[in-house]
Amino acid sequence: MLLRLLLLVCLLPLSLPVVRAVIDSRRGSSDRQQLPEWYMNDFRMANLGTGRNQGDRLRSNVHNARPNIIVILTDDQDVELGSLQFMNNTQQLIGAAGAMFSNAFVTTPMCCPSRSSILTGLYVHNHNVDTNNENCSGMVWREQYETKTFGTYLKNAGYRTAYYGKYLNRYDGSYTPPGWDEWVGLIHNSRYYNYTLNRNGVLETHGDDYELDYLTDVIANDSMAYFTTFKETHRHDPLLMVLSVPAPHGPEDGAPPYQTMFQDITTHRTASYNLAPSFDKHWIMQWTREMGPVEEFFTDILQQKRLQTLQSVDDLVQKVYETLYLSGELENTYIMFTSDHGYHLGQFGLIKGKSMPYEFDVKVPFMLRGPRIPQGINIPEIVLNIDIAPTLLDIAGLPVPMDMDGRSILKLINSKTGSRRKDLRWRQTFLVERGKMRDVLSGGNGELRQTKNERMEQMCEQSEYQSPCAESQEWYCTVVDGNYRLRRCREKIRSDGEGRRRRNNRCRCSGNRDSDDVIDDITVMSQGPWRRTIARTDLLIYYVTLPLLFWCRCYVESIFSMK
Repeated sequence: MLLRLLLLVCLLPLSLPVVRAVIDSRRGSSDRQQLPEWYMNDFRMANLGTGRNQGDRLRSNVHNARPNIIVILTDDQDVELGSLQFMNNTQQLIGAAGAMFSNAFVTTPMCCPSRSSILTGLYVHNHNVDTNNENCSGMVWREQYETKTFGTYLKNAGYRTAYYGKYLNRYDGSYTPPGWDEWVGLIHNSRYYNYTLNRNGVLETHGDDYELDYLTDVIANDSMAYFTTFKETHRHDPLLMVLSVPAPHGPEDGAPPYQTMFQDITTHRTASYNLAPSFDKHWIMQWTREMGPVEEFFTDILQQKRLQTLQSVDDLVQKVYETLYLSGELENTYIMFTSDHGYHLGQFGLIKGKSMPYEFDVKVPFMLRGPRIPQGINIPEIVLNIDIAPTLLDIAGLPVPMDMDGRSILKLINSKTGSRRKDLRWRQTFLVERGKMRDVLSGGNGELRQTKNERMEQMCEQSEYQSPCAESQEWYCTVVDGNYRLRRCREKIRSDGEGRRRRNNRCRCSGNRDSDDVIDDITVMSQGPWRRTIARTDLLIYYVTLPLLFWCRCYVESIFSMK
């Protein structure tokens, strides 16, 4: 008995540093041993939560710690005109098997500006690709922004990257953009036949043979052949692929098997169809007149042809799914489906086109399936094209650069699933912009008066953004690498009767840059059970372990004194 007591006395003090080290590791102590980066990336992904069992989680990560990513990007595809109703494979294999975002929008309903925003995560006024001509694949874009796309970030982080299809409208094929190991880029705008590709620096001309040249099928076949070959030799390496198809952009050449479909479909005749003039809208709507029978018939034909082109995209989705399934990579691959902007056919009397600040032009389809994303979930919050780049970086376990305007949508999925359901502060509004704003901002001299950082510096001089935070202050300014940033005040300050300041007991913990609140000098995982474990362990140390140690010491001393 005496030996056991002595052993207990000796072991209890030794156990205290171990327990404290565990607590420090939960709290993010700066001097603890860091876990390997690959493990932390896998851990972040494993904690997105889906309701699947642990066996599924282990199987989904058996090949590599980081998942594969495939982005399918259509051109001019609408939501309001009903195009998704006729894409069963896309809805079932991606939408129903993952998350559907019912309020997805683009910030600029125009091809090149929107695609530049998708690549960089920036609003148009921050990457300066104003139109399909202004700086679209120009020197300013190449020198300042093309080196900061999600492709470059993921390639630098060890991903193998591949791009197939339409890039930017003014891309001339004279170079291979940075960030892409496999490059099969379409020169200039969307076409289905008689086009030229830049295939890894070599120009490749195609004709009008459906079996050999139909661009949507070329993208599907070549990309999946590359995926299969790559995985045969690099089983454990993650792969990023962008499949940028021309459909349903003009000239709306449907594949021969589908050219007789949708003869009586008129889903494009929405409530706003041929509602003109509209005097409650901006000046163009006020001057637009009703369409006549010929124009209405034209919109019907164009809708049919657009839907025909999308059938080949639906086939592409099925081919992607089958390739992933057969290769064993389906459970370890994220598939994102979206478009660069919407489209109108007769809405408010506008015969066809895009670029208008209304839902038929700015609203787009958006779906995401992948590891730990629950099936059939619908997310109504606003997501934007500028969120795509941050989301892809987040999926890969990479930090999101501070200068990106978008946010990772994984936070939305995380907030609505599993045991971590919570209210998430998310955007309620967003900016829609179009055209060349330089003349407006500069007074006509062609140069911007202020940069974004200069405007932020001017705003931060206001007292409402002072640091340290005052009572009831919500935001404060800080400087990160020479750039001004807004941060939420870390503590809710309130004064009691003696004039002392207290913290609000309720706090949120940060796991990444997008968290709304942080705890001073302590970073912990955002999962609630971990916080409760830390608090309970503190109580165990100070109210159980230490008194027990003191009692044991007194008991042993009493035994020796008796002897």
